[in-house]
Amino acid sequence: MRWLKHPLDREIYRIAVPAFLGFLAFILFDAVNIFWIGRLGTSAIAGVASAAFLTWAVYAAMNATNAGANSLIAQAYGAGRRDEARDIAVEAAWLSLGACLLFMALLLPSIGGLFRLMGLRPETAAYARQYLTIFTFAMPLYYLCNLAGAIFNAYGDTRTNVLIMSSSVALNIALDPVLILGWGTGRPFGAAGAASASAICTACALAVQLVFLRRRGYLPPLSEVLRVPAFGRSLRILQIGVPAAAVNVVWSLVYPALTSIITRFGEAPLAGLSVCFRLEGFPYFLGIGFSTAMAALVGQAYGRGDMARVRQVVTRGRFLITALLMPVALAFVFIPELLVSPLTQDPEVIANAARYLRVIGYFEIFLGWELMFEGVFTGLGHTRDYMLIAVPLTVARWPAAWLLAVTFGLGTAGIWWAISVSTFLKGIWASWLFHRGGSTLRLLEPGAPQLVPQQ
Repeated sequence: MRWLKHPLDREIYRIAVPAFLGFLAFILFDAVNIFWIGRLGTSAIAGVASAAFLTWAVYAAMNATNAGANSLIAQAYGAGRRDEARDIAVEAAWLSLGACLLFMALLLPSIGGLFRLMGLRPETAAYARQYLTIFTFAMPLYYLCNLAGAIFNAYGDTRTNVLIMSSSVALNIALDPVLILGWGTGRPFGAAGAASASAICTACALAVQLVFLRRRGYLPPLSEVLRVPAFGRSLRILQIGVPAAAVNVVWSLVYPALTSIITRFGEAPLAGLSVCFRLEGFPYFLGIGFSTAMAALVGQAYGRGDMARVRQVVTRGRFLITALLMPVALAFVFIPELLVSPLTQDPEVIANAARYLRVIGYFEIFLGWELMFEGVFTGLGHTRDYMLIAVPLTVARWPAAWLLAVTFGLGTAGIWWAISVSTFLKGIWASWLFHRGGSTLRLLEPGAPQLVPQQ
């Protein structure tokens, strides 16, 4: 019975569940957004989807500052150094703005060339350019909004941020038909309207986030926020954040690369994969929720030097994510057709989607491990060794998929096995790195450097 109920469960769920529900709200937003853009035609959907590949990479790159800020704020808060935690938040905000300006300077002149490289038709490329141009000009809003979320997460206060962001999603859903199709105004803006609606709602969310960050004491007064900091912690923020960003950027770019192999076998496998992504969103975002909880709880415990609690939190977190994903894995293996059929009526798409779910189902639990341990190493501020596991194994999906699918003639099943086995290896290796890896053991041994609580 001890394994079924543990004192840590409530703390983990308190952070993980709101984070998970918040990500589900964004799945709803994505579905509604595509619905309205779909009214503009297939070219509009394809153009916005093409732009989305690049926006995902930008969001992933934001971890270069956000992950480091999350880690150091959680550690400072755990050590009782609230003034230091606030100072880190201010420095991270200025550092994020600097990184954002760099991204904008690189992206704005190259937008047209990027879509030409993708080989988009002129009409599709026009929609993609409209969407991505507005997104790029609004990038400071997105960057600071994500950083504000990371600050809430560092304190374990995911509920407040989820309520704010869910409200912004609801506003976005209401604005979409107005700005995309011109409902009530007679002035449709198409794909540019979709991007504008997202930017407006992000600006509103950021304003509310700043109010609550001040009210909760997570930020200093505005006069201090606007004062340029000394940037004494910037190097440490980047040392933690850049490896975490590399993991996410590589992941976001590998699936577009795999598309070139998938489409060798027709459009049905790609359509099946698209359907499955919506089903796999549940276990994926559950893993992200646990990753958020681990980053906060591990960071806080590590900051106050409680290494025993760090181990307890990680051990319990791994047990819980395993227990929660077990029924999902079994459903993927034994009833994939039943899961897929409500989403599509095409027999060929159903067959391909079911094949994908059945293969990944064997190792779906390790997706949860992979994501959870990403949060663990972020909380410890020790992301480099995890990066050295995750990036090579993620990149290896492409040659492995080609070898199995084309060279060995396994077809799309070979691609799915390449994805699934790499997930298994990342989950197992990350777990080993925490429990047996020399660098982690040195980090958690008694007498390791830690923050000292304020007296």
